[in-house]
Amino acid sequence: MGMIDSFLHPERGYEAAGNEIGKSWNEAKGYLQPYNQYGMNQMGRLNRAENSLLDPSKLLAKWMAGYETSPYAQQLQEQASQAGLDSASQQGLLGSSAALSNVQNTSSQIMNADRQNYLKDLMEKYMAGIGLGKDIFNTGANAGSQLNQGALHTGENMAQAELGRLNAPGEMFGKMLGTGASILSSYLSGGMK
Repeated sequence: MGMIDSFLHPERGYEAAGNEIGKSWNEAKGYLQPYNQYGMNQMGRLNRAENSLLDPSKLLAKWMAGYETSPYAQQLQEQASQAGLDSASQQGLLGSSAALSNVQNTSSQIMNADRQNYLKDLMEKYMAGIGLGKDIFNTGANAGSQLNQGALHTGENMAQAELGRLNAPGEMFGKMLGTGASILSSYLSGGMK
């Protein structure tokens, strides 16, 4: 763009500046896309996890469908049953309903404790997974935000530089015309000898 063209068409500098901002924005979008995708993936998972937690009876039913008595609890039940039967036998109460009831109560307590441990373990893992999902989402969101800020700042700087570069000749021409007009006005009014 020449000096006179720049003077007559200053809008071209603004158009070029806008193109620089757009170019930086498009580059930033390319950098942001992976973080955006990871964040969007996590957002869906986090929403599903939240919905599951808001319906605890459904979540409990789902988890309990996968429950199996742990080998440790099975071993404890066998030991408790054997110990109860041995004790009843020594006391001569081997076939009594009180002895059988005691063995069943002990077995039931072991089973309930095993279920509680199972559910507690699942909940800890579930919440740890939600925490990881939040961390991934936040890391992506923060990185994306920083890249976005940097790209916009770079775009603004490049736009300012391009605007100045393209409009400088026209501004210089305008100043030269203004100076010439000032000198001519001064000369015509008798201020210059």
